[in-house]
Amino acid sequence: MCDWANRIKYSLWTQHCDEGRRFGHMTTNISECVNSILKGVRNLPVCSLVKATYERLAELFVRKGREAKAQMGTGQQFSQHLVKCIDANLKTVKCFTVTVYDRDNSEFTVAETTPTGSFSLGSYRVSLASQTCHCGYFQALHFPCPHALACCAYSRLTWEPYVHQVYRVSSVFSVYRMGFTPPIPEGFWPPYDGPTIIPDPNKRRVREGRPRSTRIRTNMDEADPNRPKRCGLCRQPDHTRRSCPQLGGAEHTRGHD
Repeated sequence: MCDWANRIKYSLWTQHCDEGRRFGHMTTNISECVNSILKGVRNLPVCSLVKATYERLAELFVRKGREAKAQMGTGQQFSQHLVKCIDANLKTVKCFTVTVYDRDNSEFTVAETTPTGSFSLGSYRVSLASQTCHCGYFQALHFPCPHALACCAYSRLTWEPYVHQVYRVSSVFSVYRMGFTPPIPEGFWPPYDGPTIIPDPNKRRVREGRPRSTRIRTNMDEADPNRPKRCGLCRQPDHTRRSCPQLGGAEHTRGHD
């Protein structure tokens, strides 16, 4: 696994080498993505697990590719996710005051105020040429932040040229362009002459009770031994929810009702 990962460029999967091209995604744990796809089939045998993975990926690529192709047919340039983000950012542009410092290099400052204009919420430096803003939103997500949109509106410029190519529908369609070959039916498989695998019954998951967690625990999961345990109902120490005095009073009240 380590050899396979090390053959991939570090800029594609390590956060310290991504050069700000994560587009808002903070997690690097790809196993969580795999678990979400395989949820419900993780306890199946290996052959069934591989088959389910293949079929779900094929269904996903067909559905997403069809959606992107339909959007391209209607003339849409950007993904629905980007359009929603731009619309949300445009709603806050009215509370900004834009000052131009260098028109040739598109350097601005944007003062953000409350809707009434009575309180200042800060000032940000925006450079449309380098596609940066001091709020960090522009260079992290690679599409205009509210401050950059205000500068575009002030300069009578469109915001489309400042959006990264990855948000275009054509880029989304190219991701799901790959096709899948239907699997060969089991009756046409070549004869198997390998070893016979017999499962160990002692390693089967216990059906009764709460399943054992396989999550790797860290220091954040360790409870403080000096911290007293509190009741889950009244949050007071020295007793539990079952022996809580407040619970007895509540039951007495319900009995009168």
